[in-house]
Amino acid sequence: MRWYSSRMITATLLAVLLFFTPAAQDAKPDFSGKWTLDLAKSDFGQMPPPESMVAVIEHKEPTVKITSTQKTAQGEITNERTMTTDGKENTNTLRTMMGEQPVTSTSKWNGKALVTAYKLAFQDMTIDVSESWELSADGKSLTVARDFKSQQGDFSQKSVLNKQ
Repeated sequence: MRWYSSRMITATLLAVLLFFTPAAQDAKPDFSGKWTLDLAKSDFGQMPPPESMVAVIEHKEPTVKITSTQKTAQGEITNERTMTTDGKENTNTLRTMMGEQPVTSTSKWNGKALVTAYKLAFQDMTIDVSESWELSADGKSLTVARDFKSQQGDFSQKSVLNKQ
């Protein structure tokens, strides 16, 4: 009888673990928080880096709201955008020192990475952007990798942000 009871307990525990493990593995990261740019760990490629950047992210799946403020030699600019992680199109306004433009993007999960695709238009040139967000295992850093493709060539950037 004792052998039967311990086997039942073991089988029950195994069933519970197998039932809950896939859910934990499929859990999406929560990007919520206040994030500051780590210039030493970031790489802006051929573009000049900002002096500083702060991003406040509110992530309530499937909606992600981002308010980012960058300081550059030309001044300070704040952008707000809202996107969804379900692959639907989202339109936001991008503010730059050269003006504003509407930007349509789509975002979807690729494992634990959130991947966003959008196009930018500058001086009669179109730039295709693929952006990937990945949260570190400890949740204390967010890496945003961007690949740019245009008629003038391709380049990449990596921004590392630390959670405050």
